[in-house]
Amino acid sequence: MKRILLVVLLSFLAIPGFSQFHANTFIGLYGGAGCASKNNYNVAPSLGIAFLRGISTRYLIGADLFYQTYSLYYDNEQNSAKHGSGNAGVILRHLSSYAFFTPKFEYAIGFNGHLHVYTTVGVGFKMSGYDTLQKWDHSYTSSGLGNYDSTLDMTKNLNSMLFRIGVGFKQYLKLGDHWRFVITEDFGFLPSGLTKTGDPDQPARTQYSPNKLNPAYISLQIGISHTTNR
Repeated sequence: MKRILLVVLLSFLAIPGFSQFHANTFIGLYGGAGCASKNNYNVAPSLGIAFLRGISTRYLIGADLFYQTYSLYYDNEQNSAKHGSGNAGVILRHLSSYAFFTPKFEYAIGFNGHLHVYTTVGVGFKMSGYDTLQKWDHSYTSSGLGNYDSTLDMTKNLNSMLFRIGVGFKQYLKLGDHWRFVITEDFGFLPSGLTKTGDPDQPARTQYSPNKLNPAYISLQIGISHTTNR
């Protein structure tokens, strides 16, 4: 019985401290890099500003404003050939960058609340980018002539606005009374494609073109956050 009373007493003592930590306002900066789940070409950097406000002992709401790049290489050729060695195919090189605004909801888990899970939903606006499309078919007609081999600039097909859904984990490591070191593992999803190049109504489309270029992005980010409370 004494042990039960001791556990109950310690639990009540712990709750105010936990509540005080999550009644804070957090303002932070972060940066990192990510890779696409498919058709990845290069590491894609990201950089952002985060704002959060605790609304209860475990719940926080806020928003992120961040810059994200996408670096992709799509290669689809006849008979599963690669690097332009197939008799026919399509190679699409894509590089773009977007500025996103994403409202965020966070939930603190664990006894001390230093580990958070979160979800974000928001929109992004194109900052820069390009699409380069190479398509070819080297099969021969009855006259012995090759069909085509073209390299096209399809930058005009980049979508100017994207819808993004994100989920992830954040770990807050205390640096002082008002500072936290933050480690984030982020998973970002795009319901729509980055480009219209593979759309059915595009004149440049072939049987090897992508139906939609919207891979999930997995990013690791580190940052620092200032809090108004301990």
